[in-house]
Amino acid sequence: MAAEGITDFNKILNDLKAKKYAPVYFLYGEEHFYIDEVSSYIEKNVLTDGEKGFNQTIFYGKDADAEVITSTARRFPMMAPLQVIIVKEAQGIKSMDGFISYLEKPVTTTLLVICYKKEKVDKRTAFYKAIAKHVVFDSKKLYDNQLQPWIKQYLSARKFTISDRAAQLIADSLGSDLSKISNELEKLIINKNDEKEITDTDVELKIGISREFNIFELINAIAQKNSARAFHIAHHMSKSKEFSIIATLINMNNFFNKAYIVKQSNIKDRGELQKRFGFNYYQANDYLTTSLRYSADELEKCIRIMHEYDLKSKGVNNVSASPEDLLKEILVKIL
Repeated sequence: MAAEGITDFNKILNDLKAKKYAPVYFLYGEEHFYIDEVSSYIEKNVLTDGEKGFNQTIFYGKDADAEVITSTARRFPMMAPLQVIIVKEAQGIKSMDGFISYLEKPVTTTLLVICYKKEKVDKRTAFYKAIAKHVVFDSKKLYDNQLQPWIKQYLSARKFTISDRAAQLIADSLGSDLSKISNELEKLIINKNDEKEITDTDVELKIGISREFNIFELINAIAQKNSARAFHIAHHMSKSKEFSIIATLINMNNFFNKAYIVKQSNIKDRGELQKRFGFNYYQANDYLTTSLRYSADELEKCIRIMHEYDLKSKGVNNVSASPEDLLKEILVKIL
């Protein structure tokens, strides 16, 4: 079985919960959250606590090689129906070819999990052709427009609700690292007691993301060419201990690049933008506003400014300007 995408992640997890085990799992990709979720479930649930002592082995790629791992995998379990072998950080193994002979004829009483936290695997190799006969899961990063629904789904699975705006605020502020997002969501859940609704206030107080002074509101002010509001938000944003000029530039650069694409598309209907590009309600609204208020030349200039200040934020042609100063300079040049 070859698996790709979130749906197949759910299928793998559901099969594990139903005790439908495969002899080999190869979990790879850029998004570590799903890899950790699957391997953690197997580590905690396949064997009982009494069985784990003799039948569960954890290897780390930098400290082991494929031959040692497969030799262990060929052993039979002791007083248990299965043995579990989990290889963490398998990308640290010097050669994956040592797995090939085992993959051709795996031991049915061993459950081998290989966690390979690397974005790509060369599918032309003999190793991949051998592993492809087993459960292969490509753990891909979510696109920006998938983060808000993911947050809502994550909370819904735990019987909690959250508004679209609060979910988008979390997504825009924390980026696409699902492990980081899930950790913050767990903080919210722990602090809710019997209440089941996550509010904007919860997000502000428990995660430290201001409802008024965040990248989401800054971009909205820039989209509207509201200079006074943009500078006001930027001033408060930059005073936060969580403020990162690099993260801010990444968000602004993504925004202007997508706004430029919208400008070139000549689409002036928000619903059509959501359908065509997969934007959520708030993104579509900001991109539409920007495409109407900014010319194509202005958007090209904004993109050039982002590149210039990306370098400055990393010390190129910048001797003493603070992150706060850089953000102010950017807004002056844009607005």
